[in-house]
This record gives sequence, structure tokens and C-alpha cells, in this order.
Amino acid sequence: MINDIHLKAIINKARVARLATVDSEGKPHLVPVVFAYDGEHYYIPIDMKTKQEPSKPEKLKRVKNIQANPNIALLIDEYNEDWTKLHFVMVQGRASLISNKKGEQVNELLLLEKAHKLLSEKYHHYQKIGIGEYVIMIYPQKIITWKNEGFND
Repeated sequence: MINDIHLKAIINKARVARLATVDSEGKPHLVPVVFAYDGEHYYIPIDMKTKQEPSKPEKLKRVKNIQANPNIALLIDEYNEDWTKLHFVMVQGRASLISNKKGEQVNELLLLEKAHKLLSEKYHHYQKIGIGEYVIMIYPQKIITWKNEGFND
């Protein structure tokens, strides 16, 4: 079992996570993502750095999946050749897309501003390129943790 202090350390140290979504036909989709956590929600940017259609993030599979089915899983893990140090955190929850294009609702703009601050502090590249106009916001419903406590060479 991972205690709360160790859990926060794992989350804050992690540079990448894997986001799992499911499409309208029940087919899973998994992508690596960067993320930030504010102690309550997780924020995943839809930035424009390498997208095929950078002006249309709504065409991304993960975005379409969330719009069809907001249930997600986010896996934060760390591999180590010393298997006694293996651990993971899996967040199960619901996701929504926040944007400054929905009529500029004050709440959404504040959430985007918060996400930009958190992501810029964690990933210095976002200080230059920004996080874009869309962010996936995750509302955790269940946290599953595991660490290897019994494996010895």
C-alpha cells in the first residue's frame, strides 16, 4: 500500500502518464500524455506541437472518445531495473474537455489559466509555446495504487 505522502511524491515526480479512453464501440485507446495535478483534478493539455491537424484538436481520437464516453483511466508508473522499487498509480474517473472556445465562460477560462500555470511549472516548454486552447480535465473517482513489497532477487 502506498501512503498519501508517497502517492503525492510519485504523481509530482512523474513526467509522463498513459491515458486510456474508450470509443463509442467499446474499443480502447491508449496514449502517453504529460499532465499536472492540483490535488483534486488532473490536467492534460491538447497542445499543437505535433498534431496532424493542429487547428482541429477535436479530431484527435482521445478527444472524440471522451466526448462519446467520459470514463477514463490514467496510469502513472515508474519502471526500475530494481524490481523492489516498482510502483504505479491508476486513476479511474471521468474526463471533460475545457476550452476557451465555448463562449469564454469565466469558469473555463479560470481552469485553463490554472492548468497553464501548473503545466508551465512542471514542463518548461509550455512557458514558450503555451498549452493551447483545450485541456482534458480529469475528475478522479477511484485511485488504485501498487508497489512491490514482496519481490527479492
